[in-house]
Amino acid sequence: MNCPTRDSNPYDMDGYNQNPPLFPPELTTRASLVCGGKQDGVYNLPLHVLALFIILAVSVLACSFPLIVKKTPQLPVPHHFLFLSRHFGTGVLIATAFVHLLPTAFTSLTDPCLPSFWNQGYPAMAGLIAMVSVFVVVSIEITSNGIRPPVRTRRSGSIGHQLRRIELSTDGMVSPAVLSDSEDSRHTATYPKGDDDEDDADSDDIHRRLSSEQQQKKNLLQVMLLEAGILFHSVFIGMALSVAVGSNFIVLLIAITFHQTFEGLALGSRIAGISAFPLGSIQPWLMCLAYGTTTPIGQAIGLATRNLYDPSSQTGLLMVGIMNAISSGLLLFAGLVELLAEDFLTDESYVVLNGKRRLQACVAVAAGAAGMALVGAWA
Repeated sequence: MNCPTRDSNPYDMDGYNQNPPLFPPELTTRASLVCGGKQDGVYNLPLHVLALFIILAVSVLACSFPLIVKKTPQLPVPHHFLFLSRHFGTGVLIATAFVHLLPTAFTSLTDPCLPSFWNQGYPAMAGLIAMVSVFVVVSIEITSNGIRPPVRTRRSGSIGHQLRRIELSTDGMVSPAVLSDSEDSRHTATYPKGDDDEDDADSDDIHRRLSSEQQQKKNLLQVMLLEAGILFHSVFIGMALSVAVGSNFIVLLIAITFHQTFEGLALGSRIAGISAFPLGSIQPWLMCLAYGTTTPIGQAIGLATRNLYDPSSQTGLLMVGIMNAISSGLLLFAGLVELLAEDFLTDESYVVLNGKRRLQACVAVAAGAAGMALVGAWA
């Protein structure tokens, strides 16, 4: 039998074992936890330095490749590549938030090594931080668009549009025919005309003239939001790689290499699609460089502090958990609202993406999400 006492066999029992028993995790006391501490294995410094340069080269090349293809038409790369990589990247970014960042944030912030507030008092903290980051981004977009944002294309069958029709019909201001989705009923509907409607009618030409410029500014804001979400967690990915040892380091290096490739193509294809940059501007190249160097910077920090930084310590758990929660909120908003909904659920999308192109885009999104979800099993 197993007994937690360290005394020699006090009752002269057969089969007595003085080693402490192994309790299930839910019965383990906080005093018995080992928080922090170094991992087993020999730290191979030259291999970690080599890994830094591998990640640097892969990240910069993956993010810059769509831009190189766009700037160099002579390259034997199908023109359809940018189209597919853009939608593939949408799936990658959404899967990064759902599969990699948010679960890691919950795991880190509910670790038993943290004070009881995090794992017992309010275990939903990671979700709260992600939600707040989404609200902050929405507030920034509202502020950047001003009190009166530019007119945006909407779906005729959208929930907001339908609710508006029902609201007006219950007030007796619109005939029941307006509740149908047909184009005829939409045009024959009689809505109450207010000051806003008069302003809209007077400014239609202005909106048409500025729509291209506004769209490019919007695209630039989307890319900056994506890059911010990616850069937040990339530093900690690099630090985690630099303190890993043994076989865990090799597995993590391979997984992060694929991770950086997918994310780089996703971000680079969006950067390549922006035409708001002046001719010959180096800004898109700098954005690619910023992405390519962030994870290696994290690796360099990890190398320099490998005897100090411990991802299993309370400080390490809180840093990784909070930053991953913020990043997941940014990428969820950008991926679902700014990219997926914009590319597939607007009136314009049904004109730009139709038939075979829409099917190809959907398959690309699914492939990107599936690929990144698979990588998420290791990194």
